[in-house]
Amino acid sequence: MPIHQLQCPDCGHQFSGMVFAGTREPEKWVCSQCGCERARPREDCLPVPHPLESAHGAGCPCCGGGDVRLD
Repeated sequence: MPIHQLQCPDCGHQFSGMVFAGTREPEKWVCSQCGCERARPREDCLPVPHPLESAHGAGCPCCGGGDVRLD
């Protein structure tokens, strides 16, 4: 679940966007301030993992898939 630092080319607003595990990055990022559909990840910031991602790991059903046992 990477968290991207995004910036809007219209209003300059900087904000974060998260991509959930098991999904693809969106084709369009929408600015949370002005609604522009041309927001882009900032080139000076690499995506970072979600803080809970490292605590859960690959077997976690919410982060990395896997089976849930209901014994």
